[in-house]
Amino acid sequence: MQNASRRDFLVGAGAAAILSGCHNWGSVLRTQTAELLAQARAKKINILYIMTDDHAAHAISAYGSRVNRTPGIDRLAKEGMIFSDVMCTNPICGPSRASILTGRYSHMNGVPTFVSIDRGIETVGGHLRRAGYYTAFLGKWHVGGPKTVRDEDWDRWMVYENQGVYFDPYFMEPDGNGGIKRTVYKGEYATENLTRLTMAQIDAATASGKPFFIMMHHKAPHRNWLPSKRYEGIFRRLTLKDIPMPETIYDTYEGRATPIRTTAMTLLRHMRPNFDLKLAEYFSQGHTFTTVEGKTFDGKKNEQGQYVNDWPEGMTDHEKVQLSYLRYMQDYLACVQSVDDSVADMQDFLRARGLEENTLVIYTADQGFFLGDHGLYDKRFIMEETLKMPFLAKCPALIPAGSENHDIITNVDFAPTFMDLAGAPKPAEMQGDSFLANMAGRTPFDWKDECYARYYVEGGEHQTAAWYGIRTKTDKLVYYYKRDEWEYFDLEKDPEEVHNGYGDAKYARRIAELKGRIAELRTKYGDTDQFQNCHEYSL
Repeated sequence: MQNASRRDFLVGAGAAAILSGCHNWGSVLRTQTAELLAQARAKKINILYIMTDDHAAHAISAYGSRVNRTPGIDRLAKEGMIFSDVMCTNPICGPSRASILTGRYSHMNGVPTFVSIDRGIETVGGHLRRAGYYTAFLGKWHVGGPKTVRDEDWDRWMVYENQGVYFDPYFMEPDGNGGIKRTVYKGEYATENLTRLTMAQIDAATASGKPFFIMMHHKAPHRNWLPSKRYEGIFRRLTLKDIPMPETIYDTYEGRATPIRTTAMTLLRHMRPNFDLKLAEYFSQGHTFTTVEGKTFDGKKNEQGQYVNDWPEGMTDHEKVQLSYLRYMQDYLACVQSVDDSVADMQDFLRARGLEENTLVIYTADQGFFLGDHGLYDKRFIMEETLKMPFLAKCPALIPAGSENHDIITNVDFAPTFMDLAGAPKPAEMQGDSFLANMAGRTPFDWKDECYARYYVEGGEHQTAAWYGIRTKTDKLVYYYKRDEWEYFDLEKDPEEVHNGYGDAKYARRIAELKGRIAELRTKYGDTDQFQNCHEYSL
């Protein structure tokens, strides 16, 4: 844990320096940091940014997963740095991607919900291309159709149409004549296909003689979780002993605000037996289901003796939750396993090409995801499981191997960090902060201590509540502004977020402080409720 207690170390070292008569410790450290980062920028380090869709940190063994093993991703932690507090400022796919591309909050980049990004906004790809990088985007775009991709930002781009597909993937890309063509890869699985295409793109970038910035955006493990044939059978044989349920799976939401009680994201009521759980397919493959109590069920059949997509006869609600969880996780984790293979393959490829030392490899997801936690799936809440993004980074020329970072970082900070590494000035419109120094193990003394986040959709397909809130190192306050309800969580005493402390007198002063801080951050970031009444798929 080279960076886990960095602040404590600096405080102790600073005190020792003062006692010994050395009064310039801070300036010495700043000078050393500046020299280190200057050396990194001078090397023109390549950037391979790998992002998945809906991959929760607690489905990565480097983060302590109880449900799977991810040796490929874990290599990034072992040989680089693992970040514990990277957060999404609007925990939903498209808006998160827009913030990553622009370095701006949703209310400033115009993508608070599922709407198209303004093609007039130069993305980080364009900024880096003008800074001398070869830039490429491959995979899931999801901030509008291909016509919203700026040709001037990318030397090469090929994007999925909307969500993309798991099998026989296809891309939309320039046809060379000012139009857009559709390229299909028959017989391939999306994760493996994207890996192969990205390797080829790295070779093309290397041949250009420029450093490269490549965004590799996977479809997996997005709903409805279709695994490759390589892993489908293996994971569908796993049981609840292999994939233990989270402790909060039967959360009763006692004392909570209404949003978690009214959301349409529950394992029990909102997982679709056909599309999500694929029950007929599962039982027809010869599987049976055994509950944690040891009761075994076969699938439900019709009059012709064929399995149907419905709950087995005689199941209680708790047993349905268990089956829903198991089926969901079997396929979700199988999709993750293909991603893990890809991450390992990309690292091996860079090493074989002699690019490992001088390439920053990042692995992340567009936000977190509920894995049965609190009886839920999906995202959209400010709760830890969905607010937090996995984030691991490796670059031998910059990052100490086996290091950890516990600073609060947001997805708005990604683009400024890439700009900083390229030695390019941060555009005035970018609202994030570079965490390049943090990545090198040198957290700035004035680094932020909180994350401001906002989600805009009231109602919609998942019956969510609109909110804004703040998450600090120790606690969290959220306001559901359409319902005039508050929740406060003391994360040190209640890390599972099952006790709403709002209204508890002992937290009154702290809550007042956080309300004031929320107001300050809204002013700082220019959130004047520009999209107060927007809807899920239109403004």
